[in-house]
Amino acid sequence: MFLIFLIPFIGLAFAFLINKVFPRAQFRGYDVLPFFFIAGCSLITLQLKLPSFLPYGFFIYFILVIIVAVSSAIKNKNISLGKTIRKLWNYLTACTLFWYIGLLFFMIK
Repeated sequence: MFLIFLIPFIGLAFAFLINKVFPRAQFRGYDVLPFFFIAGCSLITLQLKLPSFLPYGFFIYFILVIIVAVSSAIKNKNISLGKTIRKLWNYLTACTLFWYIGLLFFMIK
């Protein structure tokens, strides 16, 4: 139960540290958060005795979305691949955060 809150907190601390160490990097500190929130979501699903493949299924689905976006960017040469991947990764970060918060509400219930 303690790890459910500790892992995302470590992810937030790690993101803060990355922002402090690499202030002008192309990546941001919150780019590492999906890995920590997916692990937190997995622990919550285990605690609630829900199928534990849900967070990783979401992550695999997101990887498939990236593959489709890359193939689309290769076919249509005027689409920036870097900007497309950045937008998709930001979407993954937001989705894992909201998914984690939603699972926390289910755990309280």
